[in-house]
Amino acid sequence: MMSALVKVIYFGAAQEITGKSAEELSAGDTASLRMRILERYPAMSSVSFRIAVNRNLIREESLLRENDVVAILPPFQGG
Repeated sequence: MMSALVKVIYFGAAQEITGKSAEELSAGDTASLRMRILERYPAMSSVSFRIAVNRNLIREESLLRENDVVAILPPFQGG
């Protein structure tokens, strides 16, 4: 599987855990990206997060393309 360099944007608790608002990672699909994030930031395993690719919330794992923008969306508190 080809790997693509994507921009990962972290929100809420994910941003607090990673200490970053964004970074670039390479992965072939959202499943491998999720694994990379959990390997890099083990504390992320305590957060259930959804993934949006290019502003579309995904329901199942999907392939990533070069320069995709991936948002890591933990549950948002209050409003």
